Amino acid sequence: MAFSKRQHLQWNIDALQIAFKLEKEKRNATQGERLLMKQYSGFGGLKFVLNPVETPTDIKQWAEYDRGLFEMTRDLHQVLKENAGNEKQYKRYVDSMRGSVLSAFYTPPEIIHTLSDVFTENGVEIRHFLEPSAGAGAFVDPFADKGIGHVTAYEKDLLTGKVLEQLYPDRDIRIKGFEELPESELGRYDVVASNIPFGTSSVFDLSYSRGQDPARVQAARSIHNYFFLKGTDALRNGGILAFITSQGVLDSPANQPIREALMREHNLISVVRLPNNLFTDHAGTEVGSDLIVLQKNTGKQVLSEMEKDFCRSLETKNNTHTNALVLYTDRVVFNEIIESTDLYGKPYTMFVHNGGVSGIAKDAKEILSEDFRNHLDLNLYKGILPDKPVVQPGMAPAPQPPATGIVTQRMQAPDTPVHSSATGNRASDQLQGNTIITANDAAPQEQVQLSLFDLFGGAPQVSVVAAPVTTTKRKITVKRTVQRRQPGLFDNIPVRAAKPSNHTAASSPKANGIPAGQGDLFSAINVNNDGELEKTKPVEQVTESKATTDPAPYNGEVQAFHKDDCLATENGYVGYLRNINTSKGSAIFHPLPLTPLQKARTEAYIQLRDAYQHLYNNEATLRAEHKAERETLNTLYDAFVKRYGNLNSADNIKVIKTDSAGKEMPYLERVVGGVVHKADIFHRPVSFSTATLATDNPDEALTASLNKYGAVNINYMAGISGMSKEDLKNALHGRIFYNPLEKEYEIAEKWVSGNVVEKAGKVMEYLSSQPDDKEVTQSLKALEEARPRRIEFEELDFNLGERWIPTGIYNRFASHLFDTEVRIHYTENTDDFSIHCDSRNIHITEKYAIKSQSRTYDGIALFKHALVNTTPDITRKETIGDREVKVRDMEAIQMANTKIDEMRKAFTDWLYAQNDEFKQRLTDRYNDTFNCFVRPQYNGSHQDFPGLDRRALGIEDLYPSQKDAVWMIKLNGGAICDHEVGAGKTLIMCTAAQEMKRLGLAHKPMIIGLKANVHEIAETYRKAYPHAKILYPGKEDFTPQKRLRIFGDIKNNDWDCIILTHDQFGMIPQSPELQKEILQAELDSVEENLDALKAQGKEVSRAMLKGVVLRKQNLEVKLKTLEHDIENRKDDVVDFKMMGIDHVFVDESHRFKNLMFNTRHERVAGLGNMAGSQKAMNMLFAIRTIQERTGKDLGATFLSGTTISNSLTELYLLFKYLRPQAMEKQGISCFDAWAAIYARKTTDYEFSVANNIVSKERFRFFIKVPELAQFYSEITDYRTAKDIGIDRPEKNEVLYHIPPTPDQEVFIKKLMEFAKTGNAELLGRPPLSESEEKAKMLIATDYARKMSLDMRMISRKYGDHPDNKASHCAANIAKYYNRFHAQKGTQFVFSDLGTYKPGEWNVYSEIKRKLVQDHGIPAHEIRFIQEAKNEKQRKELIQAVNEGKIRVLFGSTEMLGTGVNAQKRAVAVHHLDIPWRPSDLAQRDGRAIRKGNEIAKFFADNKVDIFIYAVEKSLDSYKFNTLYNKQVFIDQLKTNSLGKRTIDEGAMDEKTGMNFSEYVAILSGNTDLLEKAKLEKQIAGLESERQAFNRAKFSSKYKLEDITATLESTQARLDRMTLDWENLQKRIEKNKDGDILNPVQLTGLPPNADIKQIGAKLNQLSEKARTGGQYEEIGSLYGFTLLVKTEVSENDSTTLERDNRFFVQGEGGIKYTYNNGRMATDAKTASLNFLNALEKIPGIVEQEQKKIAGLQKDLPVLQEVVNGAWKKENALAELKTELAAVDRKIQLSIKPESEGKTTDQVEEQTPVSDNSEPTVYVKGAHLPRSVL
Repeated sequence: MAFSKRQHLQWNIDALQIAFKLEKEKRNATQGERLLMKQYSGFGGLKFVLNPVETPTDIKQWAEYDRGLFEMTRDLHQVLKENAGNEKQYKRYVDSMRGSVLSAFYTPPEIIHTLSDVFTENGVEIRHFLEPSAGAGAFVDPFADKGIGHVTAYEKDLLTGKVLEQLYPDRDIRIKGFEELPESELGRYDVVASNIPFGTSSVFDLSYSRGQDPARVQAARSIHNYFFLKGTDALRNGGILAFITSQGVLDSPANQPIREALMREHNLISVVRLPNNLFTDHAGTEVGSDLIVLQKNTGKQVLSEMEKDFCRSLETKNNTHTNALVLYTDRVVFNEIIESTDLYGKPYTMFVHNGGVSGIAKDAKEILSEDFRNHLDLNLYKGILPDKPVVQPGMAPAPQPPATGIVTQRMQAPDTPVHSSATGNRASDQLQGNTIITANDAAPQEQVQLSLFDLFGGAPQVSVVAAPVTTTKRKITVKRTVQRRQPGLFDNIPVRAAKPSNHTAASSPKANGIPAGQGDLFSAINVNNDGELEKTKPVEQVTESKATTDPAPYNGEVQAFHKDDCLATENGYVGYLRNINTSKGSAIFHPLPLTPLQKARTEAYIQLRDAYQHLYNNEATLRAEHKAERETLNTLYDAFVKRYGNLNSADNIKVIKTDSAGKEMPYLERVVGGVVHKADIFHRPVSFSTATLATDNPDEALTASLNKYGAVNINYMAGISGMSKEDLKNALHGRIFYNPLEKEYEIAEKWVSGNVVEKAGKVMEYLSSQPDDKEVTQSLKALEEARPRRIEFEELDFNLGERWIPTGIYNRFASHLFDTEVRIHYTENTDDFSIHCDSRNIHITEKYAIKSQSRTYDGIALFKHALVNTTPDITRKETIGDREVKVRDMEAIQMANTKIDEMRKAFTDWLYAQNDEFKQRLTDRYNDTFNCFVRPQYNGSHQDFPGLDRRALGIEDLYPSQKDAVWMIKLNGGAICDHEVGAGKTLIMCTAAQEMKRLGLAHKPMIIGLKANVHEIAETYRKAYPHAKILYPGKEDFTPQKRLRIFGDIKNNDWDCIILTHDQFGMIPQSPELQKEILQAELDSVEENLDALKAQGKEVSRAMLKGVVLRKQNLEVKLKTLEHDIENRKDDVVDFKMMGIDHVFVDESHRFKNLMFNTRHERVAGLGNMAGSQKAMNMLFAIRTIQERTGKDLGATFLSGTTISNSLTELYLLFKYLRPQAMEKQGISCFDAWAAIYARKTTDYEFSVANNIVSKERFRFFIKVPELAQFYSEITDYRTAKDIGIDRPEKNEVLYHIPPTPDQEVFIKKLMEFAKTGNAELLGRPPLSESEEKAKMLIATDYARKMSLDMRMISRKYGDHPDNKASHCAANIAKYYNRFHAQKGTQFVFSDLGTYKPGEWNVYSEIKRKLVQDHGIPAHEIRFIQEAKNEKQRKELIQAVNEGKIRVLFGSTEMLGTGVNAQKRAVAVHHLDIPWRPSDLAQRDGRAIRKGNEIAKFFADNKVDIFIYAVEKSLDSYKFNTLYNKQVFIDQLKTNSLGKRTIDEGAMDEKTGMNFSEYVAILSGNTDLLEKAKLEKQIAGLESERQAFNRAKFSSKYKLEDITATLESTQARLDRMTLDWENLQKRIEKNKDGDILNPVQLTGLPPNADIKQIGAKLNQLSEKARTGGQYEEIGSLYGFTLLVKTEVSENDSTTLERDNRFFVQGEGGIKYTYNNGRMATDAKTASLNFLNALEKIPGIVEQEQKKIAGLQKDLPVLQEVVNGAWKKENALAELKTELAAVDRKIQLSIKPESEGKTTDQVEEQTPVSDNSEPTVYVKGAHLPRSVL
């Protein structure tokens, strides 16, 4: 039976109603109710339940084929609302349905019964059964019927769980996720069986995600893998797991580690591949699935061949993967194979079984039964192990993880749970009456905090093992689950297992309640020469034997740093705390029996720890110095050290390791030069600054005032400078201004900055009442002089949907556009518009509407898309093979986009058509919002930088630009230093950090830089400030063991600066609270996107919904992890917030641009990864921590020469980091709001190879660029080398053209053919996979890049050629090598392709070979940057280049393009390839175009030649020109020197390559062909648009014809009604009282019949008349004919019902009725029936007149549409004319080659040996030689 949506939806509604009812009535279900609930099937295949149903008009958002289910869906939502206590609970129910839509595809019962029967038939008796993803309990019944004692079922879905709970009230039903399985139930269950979920959603289980087992870490990121490993954890040894899952578990190569982990401790019983149509009838979906059955065997040592195949995946002929076991064995249930294609036209094999579910179950049982007979170990299941291990021939040893523990355990009965750790620890093997010996030769894998019992226990701490059993010939590694409360700081001593002894179990430490395997810190336990534990005589015996050991409530004050297992004192006893509740201030104190020495040491330690914690916390909280507490800390420390030694001594470390609150105590000491020093906290506060200043410099007095008070405090300044207030004002004239609004002085950089327009208006109001205030007058003058030039209305660019424009304007425009009232509302927190229109007209339903196969998008729906600048994703159904699938309806999408563009253009036209007052008000609003900001002119020339050692740096002074940048950073608390490469950003960071520290503007500044140049930063800092206290940990100092100490050092010491690499910075834990806040905001945004998707209705594909839901689930897991970290926070975890870092200098900040953001524009190219990187998120967390502390923007300084590396959209991410508050004031809350103001999206349509329309969207145009540039420059110091006046060489670019080699010529043709056909075999590679098909042009572009560089990059079958890039480059290198031999001139060679790899062919090594063999250059003078493996080697390499010992240095952009100051002798740079981003090219050139290039300055006319090698007919030249043009726009924006308000970025990006026709044209080498391809692309897009326009026009034409015909018929009908009314008025009779008479004449009655007779006759006719469906005349009234008609209707399937209706007909043939033609039983009322019908004529006439008026109003609109011309016809004609001209040019250029060409002429075109001919020197524009 086919899947019925209606039936399944009704079953679900019924089941939920019953479940809710039972829950309210608190009773069990009846048998009938249970049967109804068991039909519940979830909402898989019922996506429409998520469509909007709030109002009846929402049905318009539904697909036509689902509209019949609209009312039922409304009923469903009504059931949910009625049973939800509030809106929040209802939302949870809807979220539950959403998850169910994506995952609820329930297993047919026949399959489950088959599985259950096989279990029974093979003697598997089940006591404990677990269903981890129960759904409605499909697996529960078949197994429960077999007499299972205990059934546990998990179901995470809320609604499904309610049904499940009511279906099985006697079972253990848990409505929660499987990850919440208690640890106590691990190793408990006999059988775990389910149809598990599948997907890449993460699971919150820290024992997996933070465990040491890589397979479990991987499993935590994929829910299906997690279920397998967690399910096996739940099994006891011998237990059986049976899961139905997607084929991806077995087939995916990525899941191989999971399969291997399963086979390590499980026997494979069976694998059955089920047919694709298994779920078709039951769940409405076709999907491949597998049934996998495993048996747990923790003692397993070998893998069978079958199990090896289970682990492997093989690639098929269709470039897909399948499991080797499935491929090699007959394990597929099918009787028909369908060779079809998938959605992308790729070959696809479907296995189908036409015997229905019962037939599938029958065949599956045959495979299962055979597998159970052959592979089930029933003895293992029952707990009966063989006397000897069975080793099958040909079996390989099973992979085993290293042993990590020493445990003894005895055999337990099969029904006794054997617990195994959730982190992958194995339960013990079970041996009847015997124990197992385990050895551990490896060092512990993790550090372990010693137990308090280990510290103070009285029993010997040795592992006790039983004698070996002679029949057991193998040793089985077993791990014991140990509760590790927190990791220790130091490694334990590696120990080996003790030799076998005869100790009894009763004497073991475990028997005494003490964990085994850990040493007593105060017992004398030694390690002998064999690495084994020896017990010697204890140092002291416990003397306080009478001490109480009973736990009691703790009477002391519970501190914030107290945690479970922390040491404490109480009533003279020493002990530890448990059950701490900080909110209630309660804890349980556990006293410990100690010797006097133990007690004294521990008490002294506790006092010292508490003193430290109190001092730090009080100073950090109150920001005030606590001298008395510091003195106490010093006293306690000195006394402790005097008696017990340093804290870091071995004995004291043992004590500290037992204290959960003491992990920071070792950091109170620092070792410098082998001498132990106290940390800075012993001498001064480390959590805030105590610096004071005394100066006679008014500028420094001003800076100090800003630091202390955040404002200009004249009194304070006078106090520290010794100058009078008036002298200060005079000295600072023009530097400070009086602000009458705040009644205080402000610095010029603050006063004459920001929104000066708003300030000036308020100051003028003040002066109107205080006109004689001279100070305020000067302040106003300064504001007016700084006021930006007003931008007039005519200069403005507008986008429909800009958030700053009032919605009232959008209301007016929409009402004008649609000629009816439209109301629009904008919601800021969701960044969404809602539109309300109570009436529809022809403008909405026709003119601005488009019709697709599935639905009609009316004008209102498209207008909403226009407001948010999106295009609806319209689909249509298409039959592929015998399957009906949904595909994108590109023609409808293109038409919708045309209508949207029309609306957006109409908005601009409408604005220009408004009156001058409107324009003036809108212009004022724009200028007040955007054109009101002023960037201060920072002048830092007054700074003298105390302590700066200029001599050591080798400089006379800083550049003025550097001083200005430092001053800007000091005043603003951060900035963007956008300085060109070589402008001295390193010194800016160092001096700014030291100055901020000196002045107290920052307490602990931090500099982070690339690993490649962070050493140089540290060296520069040390040279600049030799006495500065800086922390610069090397790589070896940042190991996991030492990292915690570094963090502690940062927190507890008063550093001038901390210098870390980007990677080291990423290792700093961020504040969980702040992370939670930011991620919660992102989660809220995702949930809002889900709501927006719901509002779109049916056009939301399942893939779109799944993507957003998946992101939501993964964010929820991250949030749960953070909440866990917050709740279980340990004081020893030092995070960024606790370190006290209050300013971060980020060198090469563009490395952090991949920041997370949300947008609706998911199909727009070039936006990057919306999910972002963890690296960027860590930076955002850190900056938000600082901003939260200061309450201001910035808080960081970004330094980079390439802040905008590729697109202006990167500006938004910069602002998100540094200017969140400023953007919020502009109404920008998200990327879409920013893009609505500054960007314009373009959509290009083109035809694919298959002649289908494809679209490509990108933000190509940027508007309001001057205001965007001003917003950027307000916080940016942008300087070029020319601005700074750096004495550096000029760049002489050489675009060096190389003819293609013969091999390249052939391959270029293959590339062109590949671009057209997608036949990858042309390139010598396998056919494209499904994912590769989508990226075909990107693959083509990549091959073209490799081909251009060297054919051997494609395949080693190609050989060398004298005309390839390597040969030309080598020749040029040799030329410059010889030219500058005397000066030892150096050269850089860049390539990101073919980089150096030892032992492999690569371009680097090839050019080196040519240089050595062909040109005689010594090999040691040619080096690769990749050869430097560490900082020391890198530094030596760079030094050798500067000394001229190395003359040629190769490298990539990543490794050589940044942080290399080797410019001293550079004379040339060679670019073998061209990078994607303009910034990368600039970074490369900057290695030589840099200050300090002495050889270029004195011997090369201060110029460096930059060679860009371009193979003709390749993408090289085109790519370079594109980069050049893009860089020009970026530079103009940064300098705010654009001559126009709109710029075009172009349409090239690295993610999708380019259009294949352009690609082919470029490879042809003919620029005319490129121009032709571009024109043809534009023409094709326009012709497609015209075709869609004409279709819409024809549709409107038919509509016009219908309306015209309707208007004519309605007018004729009106004329007849009017005539009838006129005739009635003429004939009507009245009595003397003026009442109208009713002279009804009925056939068969006399003319003077009375009312009763007439009524009786009419009632008789009503009952008896039989007209056979015809109108029968029965009388007359005022000349109008009276009629009766008998109508027959079917009452039910067996009876017919007759009904007589009465009419009165006029001369025009129109029939009128009253009471719908039915006769009243009352005689008088019946007699008036016809007269009443005639009296309705005026009302009907009025209705017809309104209808005619409406039709007449719509008629001109439709006539305009039908008669209207396509507006782009002229543009199309012009393009066609231009194309014809290009075609003529191409035809004229195609001539046969001249046979008379001489040999000399040919030779002139052949490059000569010195390669001088191909070289083309170009300045300014960069063009291929063919167009020069």
